[in-house]
Formats: sequence, structure tokens, C-alpha cells
Amino acid sequence: MAKRTKQNEEELWDKERVHRYASGHKKYAGLMYGGMVKRVGEFKRSGRFLEMGSGPGFLAVMLARKYPDITITAVDLSPYMTEVAKEYIIENKLADRISCVTGDVNDHELLQRLGKFDFVYSTYSLHHWEDPENAILNLWNAVEEGGALYIYDFRRQGWLCPLPLKGGGIDSIKAAFSPREIRALLEKTGITGYRIENRFPYLMMSVIARKDVAG
Repeated sequence: MAKRTKQNEEELWDKERVHRYASGHKKYAGLMYGGMVKRVGEFKRSGRFLEMGSGPGFLAVMLARKYPDITITAVDLSPYMTEVAKEYIIENKLADRISCVTGDVNDHELLQRLGKFDFVYSTYSLHHWEDPENAILNLWNAVEEGGALYIYDFRRQGWLCPLPLKGGGIDSIKAAFSPREIRALLEKTGITGYRIENRFPYLMMSVIARKDVAG
């Protein structure tokens, strides 16, 4: 298996790039997140949700529209993404149910302040995290008893990495984890009872873990 490469993070800190990203991806939001909205509904359709790496807010808005009994705290590392997300949420008249926070998944104190959630999820973000073991543990600790953690991201493919291809999607796949690496991370955190799903065309994978009620 080819080694992971580091994802370029420059666009997170460039206001113009962030706005171009949001504008360019808005038309593809249904394609990117449509299946995710249905999948989330299989786990939780009510309660407090935490989205880590919320980007322009497309998924949060889609979930809030579909499931009227949820509230969402949307967290993103980039203040420019947070700015765009707030505008989009207001545009969709969902500011009473979706709140935006600028923050780092590795910020333990931030996650503690935000509290516990019935459903914690992240999409297309895991390959960006500087300390994924700590990040996953922080998210797991934010899950309320009886709740669930759901992480959806690219899956690194050994056959693809050596090819001289360029572009955001390819770079993300090269920076992503393999299922074996994910299992190793989860074992280090002490999370048990999880499962990893690989979906056709096997460039993506999901990690699902449920937190049992104590006693």
C-alpha cells in the first residue's frame, strides 16, 4: 500500500478560494450528500447533532430540512467556511436549528464546552486531521450514551496512488486512510463495537460506532 501524502490546506485560509469552493460545489451538493442524508436517518432522526468539518453547510442544511426534530452544531476549522455556512443557513431560514462554530477537532476544551450529542458525524474531513487518533477520541467523547459516531471519508487505493494524476479529489484519496489504518486508530482509542463499510466503487468508506447505555 502506498504511503499517505499530506493534503494541501492552503484553500482553507484563503477567503477567495473558500468562496469559489462553496460556489463551485453548491450545484453538486445533492450528489455529494444525498445518500448521506438517507444513511444518517437510519441512525438518528431527532436530537442534538454535531457535524465536524461542516464546510459551507450544505449537508447540515439538507439534514435539517429532512429531519425537523434535529438541531445541529456545525464546526469547521476555517473561519471563512464558517462565514459562508452562516450565510447559507440564514438564506435557508434554518438559523434557529443550525449554529456554526469555528474550531479544531483536536481542541479538547472546545468539544467539552459544546457538550454531548446524540449523533456525531464528519464527512470528507478525516484525511485533513493532523492528529486523527486524538480527533476520533474527542468526537467519541462527545457522543451521548445511546448515540452514534459516523465518519465518512475517502479510502486510499494502492493502485491509484502511483499514477501521475492531479486534482482535489485525487489528492484527497492519496491523503486518505486505508481500512487497516482506521482499525489501528480505533484500537488505540479503545473504541469497540465499530464497523467499517466499503462502498462501490470502493473509493469511499464509512466508520460507524455506537455508544451503549451504561448499566
